Amino acid sequence: MKINRKICKAGLKNNPNKPLRGIEYVTIHTTGNTAKDANAKMHADYQFGGSGTREASWHYTVDADEIWQSFEDTSACWHAGDGNGNGNFESIAIEICDNDKAGFALACGNAAELAAELLLRYELDISRVKQHFAWSGKDCPRELRSGVWGVTWAEFLEEVKNNMAKDKPSEWAKEAWEWGVSKGIIADDNPKLNITKEQAITMLYKSRQ
Repeated sequence: MKINRKICKAGLKNNPNKPLRGIEYVTIHTTGNTAKDANAKMHADYQFGGSGTREASWHYTVDADEIWQSFEDTSACWHAGDGNGNGNFESIAIEICDNDKAGFALACGNAAELAAELLLRYELDISRVKQHFAWSGKDCPRELRSGVWGVTWAEFLEEVKNNMAKDKPSEWAKEAWEWGVSKGIIADDNPKLNITKEQAITMLYKSRQ
């Protein structure tokens, strides 16, 4: 998964300029910006410019085609509406673009893949995926909460779980996988992807050493 980066500078009003107390949650939003050109890149540019002097910021913006990161995972952002609470200061925020109804399901799929990667990276389980609503009571992510654009919150969480499972070896292969990783025969990623002939022969060659 490619993540484009345009990291916001310190000192802007949209930047709390503080670290997260810890990474405990992933919070899902929708942008609420239905302008045709309001894609992930546009929102990344908006944040980079200071969010129009608003105290509004988030880590990742996702659309049907791209993912843009605006803040490091360890940086606090103003996204949850709970002041110095757990949403803003213990949560990584993902905004899903809702400028394109036809592409919304694809955008949600990309967001689910990103959320799964973050959960695995920070050793969190699916219960740590929160709606913006959980922090401040705002009706967000609106389209997922209502299912009005064809994807429900339950379906989104199921997609996150499916993506998490893709990145773990099956129980019957776990011991062999961990052995291969410890010997440097195989990288510790994507255990269920198909391999090429050159990858297969290289793994066999390394296992002889």
